[in-house]
Amino acid sequence: MAANILNEIAGIDLGDERRNRRIGRLASQMAASPQESIRAACKGWAEAIAGFRLLHNEEVTWEKILCAHEQATLERAGACERILLVQDTTELDYSSHKSLTGTGRLDAQTRQGFYAHNHLLVDEDTGVALGLCGSHVWTREQETKGHGHKQVPFKEKESHRWFQGYLKACEVAQKHPDAEVLTVGDRESDIYEIYAEWQRRGQCGESRAEVLVRAGRDRALLDADNNLFQTMRAGRELGTYQVEFASKAQVRKVNGSSRLTHRLGRKAELQVRSTKVRLKPTQRKHGGKLPPVELWAVCVLEIDPPQGHEPIEWFLLTSLPAETFSQARRIIRAYANRWLVEELHRILKSGCRVEQINLRTSAALLPAVALYLIVAWRILYLRDFRRAQPDLCCSIIFTSAEWQAACLIQGRPPDTGPPTLAQMVGMVGKMGGHMGRKKDPSPGPECLWRGMEKLRCYVEMGQALGRL
Repeated sequence: MAANILNEIAGIDLGDERRNRRIGRLASQMAASPQESIRAACKGWAEAIAGFRLLHNEEVTWEKILCAHEQATLERAGACERILLVQDTTELDYSSHKSLTGTGRLDAQTRQGFYAHNHLLVDEDTGVALGLCGSHVWTREQETKGHGHKQVPFKEKESHRWFQGYLKACEVAQKHPDAEVLTVGDRESDIYEIYAEWQRRGQCGESRAEVLVRAGRDRALLDADNNLFQTMRAGRELGTYQVEFASKAQVRKVNGSSRLTHRLGRKAELQVRSTKVRLKPTQRKHGGKLPPVELWAVCVLEIDPPQGHEPIEWFLLTSLPAETFSQARRIIRAYANRWLVEELHRILKSGCRVEQINLRTSAALLPAVALYLIVAWRILYLRDFRRAQPDLCCSIIFTSAEWQAACLIQGRPPDTGPPTLAQMVGMVGKMGGHMGRKKDPSPGPECLWRGMEKLRCYVEMGQALGRL
């Protein structure tokens, strides 16, 4: 697993072959010990100092590291027929690191750190995250909303990152013309310029990605008396399906403020409706006049929710056809894959603990975060690829020392040959606390990142004793 991550940065160019080798070694050490600090992940003080010096080198940047990983991601995407580009933003909070320079304010003046907007490619048919195909990190100097926000040109607003994500999806569609590329975003990505760009590219015959967005604005419609949401609720009923939701405490924004809400765990029956809508163009003070755009709208509404609880309701806008129940269900399943990027961010911050990296400058910190971002994706990939290809040999991801050490710990004779990928991931999960009973689900990311740390210790011990 640790050695396999070298493939993700094989094309990196840091201006010196020694730096290229060193960044690969550092990435391997991080992958083997995702929860440890950089100093603890390195084997001794000399290697730790070499790693810190490398991160402080001006040739080592966030962009160069992720650009190399993007090349590997696009190669994997070449084997897919339907590709999702899922994008989302996360905060990197370094408020407690008082000596860190180069940070900006977060949602409160007392909180300091960075924002990172990531583009995650996903194979729609298998639900496996293929890797990152773009990432943008920035700092915020001051809050623009309420201080002439409407006067700021769209290209200068933070929300423009969603439009750039759509352009990145169009680049993926151009590189893979035989695949259907669909960009997926939450309510914050409900931006009219994205719909207008999709329409313009279609009219001009340019390569374009399809659009799937959860509507966040009750927009006005052309040739209709009602606004968007009411029209969607009155759309043609296509069918129903059942989903079991777990109990969940979540923070939701209500009227501009965040509130802690609790969702009751239940088996919900969801009704699916769809209709075509013509959106009334958004008026901007800067830029040209935008044209009307026609999209499909899919409404998912819970039937008979428990008393005292808000019904589950999704409003999805898409350029894909949603005339039949099967087409609408495909759109709903595609949007459900948006949670993969949320999982990626959770692994990055809880599993790799990037907010606890103690470096003094952002120029050194961000390359380290970029490496951990690849490590976090690799953990997510391992979880889902195991489900998609359980019978593959584990040696495509794990080294011989790793699977032999896992077999020794789990009481499996190593001389029987390498286990399957499903068996190996199960063994790593057990090391991280997964029960592994017959009816238990597959190991989750938390069990995997804990198990990988123990596996590294077992490998080192086995090599020291001459057993591996």
